Amino acid sequence: MIENKVLIQSTTRSDLHGILYMHSIDAKKTSILIMCHGFLGDKYEWGHFPELAKACNKEGIDGLIFDFTGSGENERVPITLSKQIEDLESVYKWGQNEGYGNIAVLGLSLGGLTVLGANLPGIKTYIFWAPVLFLHTTDDQADWFKDLNKGPVEIPSTIEGRPVIIDMSYMTDFAKFRVKNHLKKLDYPVLIIQGTSDETVPYELTRKAFNFIPNKDKNKLLEIENATHDIEGEHLKEFIKHTINWLKFYLGGN
Repeated sequence: MIENKVLIQSTTRSDLHGILYMHSIDAKKTSILIMCHGFLGDKYEWGHFPELAKACNKEGIDGLIFDFTGSGENERVPITLSKQIEDLESVYKWGQNEGYGNIAVLGLSLGGLTVLGANLPGIKTYIFWAPVLFLHTTDDQADWFKDLNKGPVEIPSTIEGRPVIIDMSYMTDFAKFRVKNHLKKLDYPVLIIQGTSDETVPYELTRKAFNFIPNKDKNKLLEIENATHDIEGEHLKEFIKHTINWLKFYLGGN
């Protein structure tokens, strides 16, 4: 596995810090998985994404992880769903310009909603890990959101000392987003992997979302028994195993 730091310019005018995991420095670029982190997360997602990239490389598939505008290593500005969608579209075009003809995109948690909203013409497949599609607010989130009318709110992120910023535009973005309409337009193969013990994204909401996606015969919803939203240990191995099997079918290798 070869790790190369990359800096991708987004239409949001942000420079997005990323890492490209290449299975070979000599082979022609053909297949790649772009991974999108969740709310308050970063490109590493507690090591989950590098682990997945490593598994991809073993199959001749490159992997790209990156930080959305306002997250991770990037400059702190208020984050919104629409900015993240622009970021993903910019990263997707970057992948095409790099010569990748077979591109898959994976969204974890809020990254799933971002993937759902992005315009990615010619993509080979969508993969969702415990995606936030129909919103479900936890007690912690309710505490964060209640003060938005007073101005921007800083929320601790997975990077120590660097909080994420949200303001009222974060909420108005969600209010404008039509989840059902986007689900009904998914006409590429879709894999959703969801834990049955996930309290952040309840399984029944994911199943509800899956039922709106057309062409059920080429899509799959996999439930991982007792997996929580943290996706740790043996459960992470299961998520990765199913993802790799899906990618091998729809992307092949380089």
